[in-house]
Amino acid sequence: MSEKGRKLYQAMGSELVCEVKTITDPLDGTNDMHNHTCHEILIIKEGCLNFFTENSGVEMERGDVALVPKYVFHRGELTTPGVYDRIVINVSEEVIEKASTQHCNLNSCFKPYNDKAIHTVHLDEDELEEINQLSTKLQENLFNTTPESVILAMAYLKIIMVKLNKKYKRNDIGIAQDKMPEIVKRTFNYIDEHITGDISLKILEKEIHSNGTYISRCVKKISGLSISQYVIAKRIDLAGKLLREGNTAYEACYRSGFNNYSNFSRTFTKQVGVSPKQYQMEYRKGIIANI
Repeated sequence: MSEKGRKLYQAMGSELVCEVKTITDPLDGTNDMHNHTCHEILIIKEGCLNFFTENSGVEMERGDVALVPKYVFHRGELTTPGVYDRIVINVSEEVIEKASTQHCNLNSCFKPYNDKAIHTVHLDEDELEEINQLSTKLQENLFNTTPESVILAMAYLKIIMVKLNKKYKRNDIGIAQDKMPEIVKRTFNYIDEHITGDISLKILEKEIHSNGTYISRCVKKISGLSISQYVIAKRIDLAGKLLREGNTAYEACYRSGFNNYSNFSRTFTKQVGVSPKQYQMEYRKGIIANI
């Protein structure tokens, strides 16, 4: 996230960010697999992107919208260097819940990921232009400090979410050809199922029935991470979940697959930006840190 985006996150209590972005660097748009404590909405305006979660991958182009639920690991791989205009909205489940009503749950559009497949909503040209204008207004009001700016920001967010949910409810969900290599999918599944145990390249070779070097290369290509980096990211993610559920830092350490508390605390602090105890304290106060 850009420095501007980080400031927005801090200003809004890490609950709502909107960035209408144009590529500024040929490498912009390619990052390592990661996740957030907020939902993410990615809308492609120009360019093409291979978009991966832990279970599947799709090619996205102009008008495509990815609805990424909180905590889901994901990564975008730009296939059109120098052409990547997009809208990125990060918003907490709680903010969307407050914007919903008893008969209109605006969090519904994030539910398709429950079946572990990537679903993309597609906007036609008129819809894309309208969402672009609304997102620009949302971004402007997130920067403003006038008394009415928060009200206006929430109003624009509500309209955007209503329109995306209408697409979802009309079953305007596209299921594209899965671009996730089977060997990577099997590796990620094995890591998920054994995240608290011993995971080594030798074990993966035996379980996945493939050469370790080849497995490592495939995982790196899709996730941007080495296998050890991916395992650490998943364990930190699990530790964060355990801390949010009220486990002590020591309990979170050993229940997430770390065998040494000093190493866990140091790694968690480096990855998250705060210590495990500080993270838990901030979560209880409603200050949610990104993992």
